[in-house]
Amino acid sequence: MISKKIIINLEKKDDIFHLEPLGDIHVGHAGFNQELYDARIKAISEDDFRYTIFMGDQIDAITVYDKRFNPDTSLEHSIDNQRKTWQELTQPLIDKHKEVEGKIFGLMHGNHEYKIREIDRAYMVNQFCTPNDIDFLGAKCYIALEVRHKKKMLAQWEIMAMHGSGGGQPERMFQQMKVDNYMDVFMCGHLHQKRYIPGESMQMDFKTGKVWRRPTHAINTGTFCEFLVEGTSGYGDQKNQVSGTPIGTATLSFDAYQEKIVGHI
Repeated sequence: MISKKIIINLEKKDDIFHLEPLGDIHVGHAGFNQELYDARIKAISEDDFRYTIFMGDQIDAITVYDKRFNPDTSLEHSIDNQRKTWQELTQPLIDKHKEVEGKIFGLMHGNHEYKIREIDRAYMVNQFCTPNDIDFLGAKCYIALEVRHKKKMLAQWEIMAMHGSGGGQPERMFQQMKVDNYMDVFMCGHLHQKRYIPGESMQMDFKTGKVWRRPTHAINTGTFCEFLVEGTSGYGDQKNQVSGTPIGTATLSFDAYQEKIVGHI
């Protein structure tokens, strides 16, 4: 578990900014949609009001020695080449992060990287995060997000982000996260779905002794990897899927002046 505080300073108090997590990219897999990834990297890089966090599984990280290896879908067997390709594709956003402090909230590892954690953590920390002034956030992190205007605090939100593991539906995973944690925002990857689930939690106000409804916002952050790929027999075929899962990202828009969050998929 890793925690950090992020401060965003607005030029105008009614500016709205967006958090667009990038996860389950799976560079090296036959289903990786580079065109879409390039488009989102460009959009985030060029929008001063758009931020991101890497949610894990940036690379597929499956080698010929892995029991999940499938020669149909594992296009690039070299972990080093997968990393190199991902970093080259991501470089425009990295360059922007160096200009705009906090553009990238941080980077998490996913279950695919975790399989090679001993060598991949060294790469992520020593060769990617540290040289580019990006925080390594492990598999789960807590973020205290504070928004200011002219040094005055406008809003504060608590965020929990995790890559996730296992199967199941987002609703069940988010319900467990809400039970275990009092947060405003829950973000989870891994399931390769774009979902936004608004909700609320009941909390006591100790000053008044009354209960108040606290809005909550949960998103499953999507993927850039197609399940069904022409000319291959991959995971989607083995699970008898008849249609692909929509790829891309889910986004949260923050209005600090109104203290509101809205999700988009």
